[in-house]
Amino acid sequence: MIDNSSRASSALTSLGITAMLVGLLFAASTSPIVGQTAEVSEARVQLPDRNQPSPNAPNDEAPKDAPHRSGVAQGEVPTSRRLHFPRIVNPSFLGEVNLAEKRKWPEGEAGLDKVDTKSAPDDDNDEKFHWKPALAQSSLFLGIKHGVRLFQKKTYRELDGPFFRDWGNSIKNLRGWNDGDSPFTNNFAHPLQGSVTGWIFINNSDRAKRQEFGKSREYWKSRFKALAWSTVWSTQFEFGPISEATIGNVGLRQKNGHSTAAWTDLVLTPVVGTAIVVEEDIVDKYILKNWIERKSNGVTTRVKVLRSLLTPTASFSNLLRGRYPWKRETR
Repeated sequence: MIDNSSRASSALTSLGITAMLVGLLFAASTSPIVGQTAEVSEARVQLPDRNQPSPNAPNDEAPKDAPHRSGVAQGEVPTSRRLHFPRIVNPSFLGEVNLAEKRKWPEGEAGLDKVDTKSAPDDDNDEKFHWKPALAQSSLFLGIKHGVRLFQKKTYRELDGPFFRDWGNSIKNLRGWNDGDSPFTNNFAHPLQGSVTGWIFINNSDRAKRQEFGKSREYWKSRFKALAWSTVWSTQFEFGPISEATIGNVGLRQKNGHSTAAWTDLVLTPVVGTAIVVEEDIVDKYILKNWIERKSNGVTTRVKVLRSLLTPTASFSNLLRGRYPWKRETR
């Protein structure tokens, strides 16, 4: 059996919910915003169909304001009269719409339908230097260099001993220009190393990698930045925490009567290395692009081989970033 008290309770609950809904509907109908929105909707519904000819106009004459229908579809409401709102509504809330002027609704003015500005290019924000890949490629190159050195007897025999004391003594012995190495090592191998590090900077700079050799300020500015990057890298390779001074204690002992820590590597590596970068830019523009590639039908195998051989440090830097050695950013 169903208890009569339960039925009465259910009936009261239903009546209470009904009364609450009626109260909410009444409150909503008297709300300024809802009332105003309803009035706007009513006004928009009452807009005359502009495809229908005016009663006072001939049937074969097209309405003069027919093109304005596109404004309605875009949320811009041209009307033949001003919209009148109830006294409880503040007309300035949505604004008044005039026939002579099409105005956007306040949602647009409040920024709710803003145009996406991210798609528009911004020269200042678009030009970036990508630190993470640049540091990763520099670290990979550093690991390759030290990996080769660890197979040399002069390096692994110096791995024993106090780390910090030997490191400090190696730096203290920096003097002179001749470090006892061969001319090939000082004047060729080390500058090639500096050129590779310069290309690492260029490849990771959105602005620098698009520059072509010439007299432009942007080109030379980007190459001087590459010189600065190569100088920092070269100094770290010679005397930094992961350097010849710590791995092999270069500078701790003498070689051929000269200190193995000299200024030659600190100067020639970045300076001559950057000169090699500029030289490869010249070769790339005048020999490869303007001569060989113009005579070739696209990027042929011959073009790929010549790019790789005639610009060797640019090719090696491409390998460090996982690209083909003949990769070019501008073509």
